[in-house]
Amino acid sequence: MVECVYCAEIFSFSEIQGHIDCCEKKNNSDSTAEETFENPPSGSSEETRAGTSAAASSSSNQHPLEENQIFTYNDFSEWTTEPDVYKAANMFRRHLLNNAELKPELVARLDLRSTEEDREREILTFYKKPGIDWASPFSVILSGDTAVGDGVKRHFLSMVMEKIQFGFDLDLESTGRTLLFNGTGDHKVPSTSRPLIDGDLFRVAGHAIGHSFIHGGPRFTGLSPAMLQQIVGSNEESAALELSDCPDTDVVDVVSILDSQRELTPQERCEVNNLAFSWDLPRISNNNRRWLAEKILQHAVIERRRTQMKQLRRGLKDSGVVTMIKEHPALVEVLFPRSAEQVMDSQTILKRIIWPMPDSEDEDDHSNMEETCLVTGFLRDYIEKGSSQELQLLLKFWTGWSIPPQHLYVEVSPEITLPVTSTCLTTLKLPLPKLPGIQRKPGSICEIYRVWVWDDLIRVI
Repeated sequence: MVECVYCAEIFSFSEIQGHIDCCEKKNNSDSTAEETFENPPSGSSEETRAGTSAAASSSSNQHPLEENQIFTYNDFSEWTTEPDVYKAANMFRRHLLNNAELKPELVARLDLRSTEEDREREILTFYKKPGIDWASPFSVILSGDTAVGDGVKRHFLSMVMEKIQFGFDLDLESTGRTLLFNGTGDHKVPSTSRPLIDGDLFRVAGHAIGHSFIHGGPRFTGLSPAMLQQIVGSNEESAALELSDCPDTDVVDVVSILDSQRELTPQERCEVNNLAFSWDLPRISNNNRRWLAEKILQHAVIERRRTQMKQLRRGLKDSGVVTMIKEHPALVEVLFPRSAEQVMDSQTILKRIIWPMPDSEDEDDHSNMEETCLVTGFLRDYIEKGSSQELQLLLKFWTGWSIPPQHLYVEVSPEITLPVTSTCLTTLKLPLPKLPGIQRKPGSICEIYRVWVWDDLIRVI
């Protein structure tokens, strides 16, 4: 779901483009955009590009804060009764931002000259800070890079949420990689690692998840419904558990044995009893088989993660979003969306692209247009054939995160040799090959571009 940057109404990806076209025309006569300039980050270019507009930066958030929006008490109280959960969540989020707009700026710093593990330590240190109002104005400083502005913030929040979701390179558990959450699909649950619990890292995760939500950034997707119920405060006994919620294969094997209708072998009875005894549960009998399966699953999923969920909820409370969940429990699914809601399709991107057009006063520009079309044809073809994951990676390379903005711009230039992105301007700049001494035939351009440039772009993404 995407919020219109003009009227703040919420639409699906397939509906937003048609609405924005009409809404933009209506609002253009009433407002103008002032341009500011910045040098956005790009890890794939030989040069950096300065320049961004406030309008482009604000429209690149999935749930942007409207400029100069003033909220009254009635505006804020309406979110609790708003039936549209996405609109209600944005009303609450914008209220937090509005109330904190005069507070001191919160600055995150990353040293791009350091190792990945050192940068991850900087991220964890930043989100471990106590007593922070995470709705405060927020900026990011990249040491070793002159990039500033909203593009850098998008890059930072996207990187943070990716690490919370998929793990850190820091070897905190002596396993080569640190995963805060285990599981697949919509059944992710907190890790049972003792170092993570002792380090209060799930509270850190709560700070990061709440902070990203407040500033319109990526969300944590796929948290198990059983964990969502704990965040809301439901009774643990009534939690709807599935076998997929348990990432421990030994427990899954035992519960599967108990759920089967066949007679158990002595070896299988021994396995069940050993696990039951380790958790102070009774041995298996003919009458308690189903009950024992439920108790083992509840202990494996809920009870072994009670401390982690308390830390996570505390972190969310510190960020201010627990109030939203307590008053409107359905909004927990906005904070923690399902994986299916993050599926990206080619039309979502193609409808937003502003393709390069020839300058009517520049004859040379017209003569290069055929080659420009060949270059942009590679991009269109890649988007049309790309998987959801590939399109999200492309969008992240293009804009700083995988949230589709109102417009995506494409430029083709003979002045560069590698693709350049301006995340703040949501612009992807592709190189136009220079072939001295070779006849510039469309066929040769097409083949050379595919081998020389396009493969480099795909590797970067």
